[in-house]
Amino acid sequence: MTENLRSGFLLLNQRERLACANSRACVLLGCQEAELTAGAAVDIRARLLARAADPLRAREELDRLWEHPEQEAATDLALLDAAVRWLRVRSFPVYGDAGHLLGRGLLLDDITLEREAAQARSEALALAAHELKTPLAIIKGCATTLLGSSRRWDPAVQREMLEMIDAQADRLHEILNTLLDVWRLDSGTQTLRLAQVQFEELLRRLVEQRERSAPGHRFILRVPPALPPVPCDPLRIEQVLNHLLDNAVRYSPGGGTIRLEVEVEGAELRVSIADQGIGIPREHLEHIFQRFYRLPREEAEGEEEGSGLGLAVARATIEAHGGRIWADSPGPGQGATFSFTLPLQTTGELPAVMATAEAAPALAAGSASTSAAVTLRRERLASVLLAEQDARIARYLRAHLEEQGCQVQVASHSAQFFRLLDLQVPDLILLANLADITALELLRRLREFSEIPVIALCPAGHDEEGVRLLDAGADDLVYKPFNLRELLARVRCRLRRRGPEGAEQKHQPVFRTGDLVIDYAQHQVFVAGQPVQLSRTEYRLLTTLAQHVGMVMTHELLLEKVWGPEYNREIDFVWVYISRLRRKIEPDPRHPRYILTVPDVGYKLARLPY
Repeated sequence: MTENLRSGFLLLNQRERLACANSRACVLLGCQEAELTAGAAVDIRARLLARAADPLRAREELDRLWEHPEQEAATDLALLDAAVRWLRVRSFPVYGDAGHLLGRGLLLDDITLEREAAQARSEALALAAHELKTPLAIIKGCATTLLGSSRRWDPAVQREMLEMIDAQADRLHEILNTLLDVWRLDSGTQTLRLAQVQFEELLRRLVEQRERSAPGHRFILRVPPALPPVPCDPLRIEQVLNHLLDNAVRYSPGGGTIRLEVEVEGAELRVSIADQGIGIPREHLEHIFQRFYRLPREEAEGEEEGSGLGLAVARATIEAHGGRIWADSPGPGQGATFSFTLPLQTTGELPAVMATAEAAPALAAGSASTSAAVTLRRERLASVLLAEQDARIARYLRAHLEEQGCQVQVASHSAQFFRLLDLQVPDLILLANLADITALELLRRLREFSEIPVIALCPAGHDEEGVRLLDAGADDLVYKPFNLRELLARVRCRLRRRGPEGAEQKHQPVFRTGDLVIDYAQHQVFVAGQPVQLSRTEYRLLTTLAQHVGMVMTHELLLEKVWGPEYNREIDFVWVYISRLRRKIEPDPRHPRYILTVPDVGYKLARLPY
């Protein structure tokens, strides 16, 4: 069974002798399977220290891990191994039927990719912070100058400083939006609105705009006859083309010709934009699509400095479409060519889009009408529970929701939220951070006993938090500052799906079976009136069983609901935590009353009178 684990697994008795180990543990420890046989006196710590990149720090961490075998503990070790550079070591106690400590279990996991992703995020944030400093410093300096002096400034000087503030605020807004675009596209959370686009018309419109804005350059467009429509997001692809054209103009200071060429190659469309500018040294070609990467100043001397994000956005957008993007240059002073491909086929029927100047606003607005609000169902008022700590936002949303025909209750604290929920089951919940609890934690508590539809409100730029909210059970997600029309449209969409009048959703703030009580609102468990301290995982396991009281839950189903789908074969997790849970809630863990075993299948929580 342990051979099915993706983790390295070892069991040690109290004398630190090996009871069992799987083959994955051998790989991660860098030893032969013959060395990890039952009864062998293997010094696991010594093997880990021998592979550690920083032995002194690793020794401190492992000493702390080994000090209390009766407690769960974990640490991450940096290794010298070329393939496995980070290893997570988790220790947990193993008890016998009589409750005596038999030894410890160890789980070893390769977390190299996880740590590298975290490091990449940290580096990106550091670079973003550095990039934002310049416009912020200029805005602050101009504002301080205007406010901090008693002298009357000449109107021309005032206007100059205000124009600087305005320009830098625009630059700040551009950097933030571009950075958000990159992160959303990289994480797959940016929705592409695909349509059949007349690509020649799109390119001709962009070229006409450039001829007006950059009269010192000559633009040549070459498109093959009978070019087929291209399935793509027209706004995103236009953004990519603008980034590439911006670079072609910016890095061709002496003017010259900029060529746009389109070719059909099999099932792909290839677009190339070539300039006669300063060129790109070969050693920089593979880096220029990285975030915040710029050519060294000596290579681009005298050129206006961009944000270093345009090409990163272009790459993320093209890759999201299933295409490729690259750059070529013979060398400094010889110009550069940027090329990308787009697939010409896609599944499903797409709407046709004419790439005219009027198309962009229409695409951005969608098909929703701007003049008339959609009337909600009138057989009864739709009830909305708004969880929002900001009183101004709450008043604003409440007024507009009531104007749409909704009955709105507002909660700013968790106790108030659960009290209102107990009085009336709403048709929809708008969920944001409250004064005493985050939206994510509140949603997790709610999902322990209720499936009421939830639209989560998440601060802009917190993409990871948005993903966690969706994973925790949010039905929809809107980022703040939100577009009111879009938010109200999403509310209407959710309310149209509500059940018929009188159909109530099941929700039970307090669960009881026998002397066992789960207070979902307070996140507490009681047995015979006495509070029981459970870990987060133990609580999730118990509440999952409570949601299906009287029903048998298989090992695989418990693993998926409590730990996630990636753990659906690691049944030993369930055994360990069921054993710990029984010791805490059962009067006699050897003869359980509440959590019953169904041999070779799983477990069920007994439904007992109270």
